[in-house]
Amino acid sequence: MRGGAAVVGALLLAACGSSAAPSPWRSGHPDPGSLSLLDTSQAGSCAAHVPYPGQAPAAISFQGMEYIQVGRVTSSATSINGAVEIDHTGDWSFWIPSATLIYLLAPAATYTYAPGNC
Repeated sequence: MRGGAAVVGALLLAACGSSAAPSPWRSGHPDPGSLSLLDTSQAGSCAAHVPYPGQAPAAISFQGMEYIQVGRVTSSATSINGAVEIDHTGDWSFWIPSATLIYLLAPAATYTYAPGNC
């Protein structure tokens, strides 16, 4: 009986998680080591109206700051002039040219993130 109680407890804990489906991009892009990728439910109200939440993270948490998705250019680059690559996940790479922006380079587009307060 003790094993059955453990199984029931594990099922109850699993059921308490978010019922929202993961963003379409999530399965191919786990969080890399230096930053966290946030969908709209994780990022809070400041990222509720980002332009492309189904295509890329609504926000990125990096070094104690949140960067909110503010735009997209439909052409992609392999690097950003004057920027440093800070991490990558799947076929995405993240570049920071200054403390004021982060670029997410994806195969089909480049997304821009600006500081926000979530």
